[in-house]
Amino acid sequence: MPESQHNNYPRYRNRYGNPTPELHQAYDSWLVDMSSRDDSQFVPIEFDPVNYPEQDIYMPKMEAHDPHPRVPDILYYGGVNVKMVRSLGTTTFVRLSRQFNQQTASAEDPRRLTERLTANQREGKNTMAVTSHFSFTELGQFKALRFVGKKDRPNITSSGVLLNKLMTRQSYRGRKIVDLFTPLSNVYFSYPKSASAERHGVSVEATNLGNALFKKVLKPDLEKGGMEMDIALTGKQIVPIKTESGEVDHYEIPPVDQASAKLVEDFDDIIPATIINSPVTGRYEMEIGEVIDVQELLKTNSSAEIVDSIYDGIALSVEKFTGKEVDYRRITSKLARQAIELGFK
Repeated sequence: MPESQHNNYPRYRNRYGNPTPELHQAYDSWLVDMSSRDDSQFVPIEFDPVNYPEQDIYMPKMEAHDPHPRVPDILYYGGVNVKMVRSLGTTTFVRLSRQFNQQTASAEDPRRLTERLTANQREGKNTMAVTSHFSFTELGQFKALRFVGKKDRPNITSSGVLLNKLMTRQSYRGRKIVDLFTPLSNVYFSYPKSASAERHGVSVEATNLGNALFKKVLKPDLEKGGMEMDIALTGKQIVPIKTESGEVDHYEIPPVDQASAKLVEDFDDIIPATIINSPVTGRYEMEIGEVIDVQELLKTNSSAEIVDSIYDGIALSVEKFTGKEVDYRRITSKLARQAIELGFK
């Protein structure tokens, strides 16, 4: 992103100032909490917006870039394959790649999923890929499978991933999380509203500003068309609920807020997917749902109902792959409860 772009928000600066330092004070507390967990996968990064400009709240997007533009495609995709083999193992990568490449789009569209997604970009349609967010690696794995399967190197500027701004303060296996995605896509930053954010002091003002800036930079990219964007609408990983003895009793899918649910209205299609290292089968398993025609469904359904149908399917996949019950609190049930409560006031 050009250096000048993150200075182009005078109206927001006049209203909000620059809450970046205060935001990262809250992140400091949050990161300490996360690092103390036994299952922590990430290493904290210091707050240094000079060397890490993506940490600035007025940097709502990092542009995709090809790190090796002169490398031939055969070697470039081979390099991505090697990284996937390191993550999944050779046998698993080959098996999941074959499964993805053989996946049909839907019962109504018998084309290969790769053909449908490629056609969407060519025709200017925007596609949202929604993963279960059972683990952090799942989002990157599904994106990389599509990148290799579609030979997507020419389309990295028409690809996106939405990350929590907190991830600008984290690294994974020695690399900044942001740097893991920019060779494949643009990176956009959001500020999910959650109990953790509130507990660690992320202000409402910073949340509102950050999300407003995200929407501002996303809008023209969607208007261009052909965007394929990976989003975990829950903004948080699936939570294992454990017994007193420490065993997993069941899983909870974090609630999707209404603002996140509304985001689906800006897309033409949605493709849901779940990738889990299954304790049931002893190997990685993947389930890809049918392509959902969002604009057709919006004629008779609300965005909340569409999101509920996506996560109902994801919940079933997680149950199948983990052997545990999965609790998903549907948005429409929440809205119905709110309507009933208002009716009694």
